Amino acid sequence: MSLRAKLLASYLAVVSLALAVAGAYAVRQIEKRYTRTYAASLETQARIIAEAVRPHLARTQDYAWVEQVAKAYEWRKGAYVGVRDPSGTKPHLGPSQPPPPPEVLQARQGQVATAERWDEWAREVRIFAAAPVWDGGRLLGIVHVSAPRLWVERQLQQIWWAFLVAGALALGAATFLGLRISRSITRPLRELEAGAQAISRGEYGRQVPVDRGDEVGRLAQAFNRMAQQLAQTIERIRAERNQLEAVLASLRDAVVAVGPRGELLLCNRAAAEMLGVPQDAIGRPLREVLDLPQLLSLLDAAAAGREQSEELRLPGGRVAEVTCSPIRGDGNPAGAVAVVRDVTDLRRSERLRRELVANVSHELRTPLTSIKGFVETLLAGALRDEDNSRRFLEIIEAETNRLTKLVDDLLELSRLESKGVTFRMQPVDLGELCAQVAARHQPRAEAAGVRLEWQAEPGVVATADPDRVEQVLTNLLDNALKFTPEGGRIRVSVRQEAQEAVVVVEDTGRGIPPDDLPHVFERFYRADRSRTRSSGGSGLGLAIAKHLVEMQGGRISATSTPGHGSVFAFWLPSAREPVPAPSEPSTGSQDPRTA
Repeated sequence: MSLRAKLLASYLAVVSLALAVAGAYAVRQIEKRYTRTYAASLETQARIIAEAVRPHLARTQDYAWVEQVAKAYEWRKGAYVGVRDPSGTKPHLGPSQPPPPPEVLQARQGQVATAERWDEWAREVRIFAAAPVWDGGRLLGIVHVSAPRLWVERQLQQIWWAFLVAGALALGAATFLGLRISRSITRPLRELEAGAQAISRGEYGRQVPVDRGDEVGRLAQAFNRMAQQLAQTIERIRAERNQLEAVLASLRDAVVAVGPRGELLLCNRAAAEMLGVPQDAIGRPLREVLDLPQLLSLLDAAAAGREQSEELRLPGGRVAEVTCSPIRGDGNPAGAVAVVRDVTDLRRSERLRRELVANVSHELRTPLTSIKGFVETLLAGALRDEDNSRRFLEIIEAETNRLTKLVDDLLELSRLESKGVTFRMQPVDLGELCAQVAARHQPRAEAAGVRLEWQAEPGVVATADPDRVEQVLTNLLDNALKFTPEGGRIRVSVRQEAQEAVVVVEDTGRGIPPDDLPHVFERFYRADRSRTRSSGGSGLGLAIAKHLVEMQGGRISATSTPGHGSVFAFWLPSAREPVPAPSEPSTGSQDPRTA
């Protein structure tokens, strides 16, 4: 029901109630007045009849005859006239008659009395009057008259109908006035309603007209002020939300917030990427969109008011640190927020740091122990034995050189990892460079009984730092010579592949086990630790080579078949302006068994 209808109904209800109360009161008063008037009329009739029958009662005590005389005075059909003796009874009716009524008893005291009561004989409500008949101070009898009260009610019915007609006319006039009044009251309220609906649609600049100075007009003014303040508040909240979204979007940590019923309130882009939570799932239960029971239990505990912090395993083997805190509203928990930080790289760095410390300690301990042992031997008297002392000093020198190389490699790797190395990028003829490096390693290959071969396609030029490329190739050749047994072969080749220049180092050594192959470019990793340590390796050469190639825009790989040798290859970007190459491929080989 509309407000206008409610106002009109209330107004008409009040008017109807007022008319009903006023009409009922007026009719009641009129009824009382009519009843008193009718009772007074019966008193008068009783007095007249008493005066009329007084001479007859003075002559005779035949009350039945006198009553018949008195009945001649019945003024209309339905009226009753009776005559009683001074005791209030009718002697002619015998002893079985009922006791005298109250008005008759009052008449015995010399008073004219009236009464209204139910008449058992007539089976209706009647109005009674009783008047004493006196004769010189002597009570001769009592005249008793009555008439139906229905006669009064018939008169009142006409008054009731008059009141009903008047009430209907008044109600019609009140309806007309109520329509006018309710329209004048609800019109500005309808305008306020339209303004509120416009604001609910986002039209915060909507204003309602103010054309009156009463309470409704002041309400309209307050509404307009509220709309202006709301528009300013919404704009401020929107700006703060945009700032918050920008901050959350820029965070690399995943942020997830849930409400008191577990519904998703907020998640940033990192949460979608790290946890797989869709950003369009706002408002849905988090359990429907996130399959991480550990994180869900942490959020439940935080929503109960307990802060939580644990390490979480993410899909794909990644590791994250989770901090869950309750969201409090009015002092009570209103949800929870979780900040998830991917610490996989951090944990890996910590593990590598621990491994580095352990490996460096191990690598340092072995030569230092050897040096310490031979020094103690020399100090104990071996200096007097010239042959042994010289051999001991040569071993000490070899271990010292090994320590120096280890420290140099560590410093070089540290500079590469911290981007502290400068590269002089220029076109480099890889065929010529490989020939030079291979030629320098030829004596070592001959001494080891290994055949060293190299071959290069003409005009293979890369954009690189020649010194760093030489360092990479040297590390690869050193590694191949360590693991290629006597009678084996090492082959270096250079070729062009699309926009890249490729250098390949193949050997016929023992090869690398499949489980070790993915780790050969890691620091201090050795497939055969005893062999490498005895050959003087630090375990850093391949790691340095990988960093050098990648920092020049290239890539490096290793393949191997156990028992058949290994193949190391690295790719570098081709130079745009190639250096003129010789007309014939650069080749070279040396077999120590035929030299």
